Amino acid sequence: MERALLPRLCRRAVRLYRAGLRFRCSRGAEEAAPRGRDPPASLPRSRTGQELWRAQQDLPRAGKGKQRKAPALERTKGSEILFGIAPVWLALARARRALFRLFLKEQRGPSRGQPVRAELGLQAAALGLPVLHVPGRALDLLCRGKPHQGVCLEAAPLPFRSLRDAEEPQPGHGESGGRQRLWLVLEHIQDPMNLGALLRSAYFLGVDRVVATHSNSCRLTPIVSKASAGTMEVFDVYSTDDLQSFLKAKSAEGWEVVGTVSRPEDVEGVPVISCSEFRWDKPLIVVIGSEGEGLSLETQLQCQRMLAIPPGRALHPAIDSLNVSVAAGILLHSICSQRQRHGD
Repeated sequence: MERALLPRLCRRAVRLYRAGLRFRCSRGAEEAAPRGRDPPASLPRSRTGQELWRAQQDLPRAGKGKQRKAPALERTKGSEILFGIAPVWLALARARRALFRLFLKEQRGPSRGQPVRAELGLQAAALGLPVLHVPGRALDLLCRGKPHQGVCLEAAPLPFRSLRDAEEPQPGHGESGGRQRLWLVLEHIQDPMNLGALLRSAYFLGVDRVVATHSNSCRLTPIVSKASAGTMEVFDVYSTDDLQSFLKAKSAEGWEVVGTVSRPEDVEGVPVISCSEFRWDKPLIVVIGSEGEGLSLETQLQCQRMLAIPPGRALHPAIDSLNVSVAAGILLHSICSQRQRHGD
């Protein structure tokens, strides 16, 4: 039986080889032709030859095995790419920075986000911006793989505002509308996700102004805008290049300056109290330290008190603190809730 099958297998192998050889020889003349699923007319109509041709069509060509690249989109010099519906929507609505082009994902059928993207296109057109419909892969390249939701906006960077140029509100007017004023100061926050979350919490809970250290801190990047759900586009963020002098001057003006600490035993020379016991009756500045180091010693010495969040259990030594944006949200809620109780 095995000897009877051997000649048949050999003849089949020869036919397969000859069909492949003829196909490779004729392929150069047909290289420019579109690749379809039907074999070329020059190929013998044997089942073996057709199967070989279709198999080779399914394999990547030598040197061209990578997926087809998305078209490259040239950027305006000095621009950055905002991504996500909320940041783009608020950037268009407020127009606080120079805007260049809106990129929307091409639609090949109905989708849940299509009406929102259409509205963004109308909003951009009303501002005189070009609106480009591009493949999703092009948007992926523009925002380097971030979750863009089918929307990207080319814009100039949004800088910090300088405290030197900020107008100081008078009691009963301006940013706080007559409420007890509350500012949040950020010392050396470096993670853009944390900065975005801090801005979102501060805006939601009623903080009047956010001030960040200019050096060794995260910039107002598109990632910050995305993490803040667009809050960065509507809420001014100020900066100072001399935090200790700024805090000292505000204390002289009658403000209370309080710092924050995750481990009270690390603080010397400044009283530490629980945030639930803290009461305030004059303008207040809350200072939040960096993710890894907390407040610097120089900044701690400018604080009248330090606030701590008591844990709800005995903590493992490796898990003895909260994420900086989570801790700030708890502290600010505790502080801002006093406004509501007092009717501010």
